[in-house]
Amino acid sequence: MKTQPQISACFYIMNGVEVLDFAGPMEVFALAGFKVFTVALTKERVLSQGILQVMPDYAITDVPSADVLAVFGGNPASFRNDTLIEWIKKYQQDTDYVFSVCSGAFALGHAGLLDGQTATTFHSRIEEMRTAFPKVTVLSGVRFVDNGRIITTAGISAGIDGALHLVSRLKGEAAARAVAEEMEYDRWIPNNGLLTTKQTLL
Repeated sequence: MKTQPQISACFYIMNGVEVLDFAGPMEVFALAGFKVFTVALTKERVLSQGILQVMPDYAITDVPSADVLAVFGGNPASFRNDTLIEWIKKYQQDTDYVFSVCSGAFALGHAGLLDGQTATTFHSRIEEMRTAFPKVTVLSGVRFVDNGRIITTAGISAGIDGALHLVSRLKGEAAARAVAEEMEYDRWIPNNGLLTTKQTLL
C-alpha cells in the first residue's frame, strides 16, 4: 500500500497572537499527523497575549512550502504591514488551503484573498471587517466558513472546530472524531459551519 505524504501546515504567529487561536488548531493538526511549523516576520521571539514566549521555527524569508497556511488573531493591527501582506500573497499560491482563526481573517482580507468570498471572524470585529472589506460577505453566528480552499473561523475555540473540519475533509470524519475524542473536545459537531460549495468529505 502506498503511503500518503504527510500534510504540512505553516502557522504564522506574531506578537500579541491569541494563545488558543494557534494552540488549539496546532494540537488538532498534530494529533491528526500533520507536520506543523511556525513562522514570523523574523526569528525573534514572539510574545503571545503578554504571557507566553514562542520561538518561531522560521522567518518569512526562509520558510519552506506547506500544504496549509494558517493565520491567527490577537493583533490585527500587525497585518497592516506591506512586507507581510506581500509574503502572504506569494506564499499562499503554493498551498492547497488557507486557514484563519479569529481576526486572522483580516490578514487574508488585506491580501485580497477574501474578495468575492464569504468569511467570518471574532464576534466583536464583525462590523469592523465588513467596513474594512466591502467586497467580502462577512457572517456572524457561524463557527467557520468553508469556501473550498479558504476556511475562516470565528474566535478562539472556533478555530478548533475549523481545524477538525479540515482534518475531516483531508483524512475523513473518523480521523477527526478520533482527534476530538483524544482532546476530550466533546462539543464538536461535524459540518457545524457554512460550506459555500458542495464538498465530498472522506
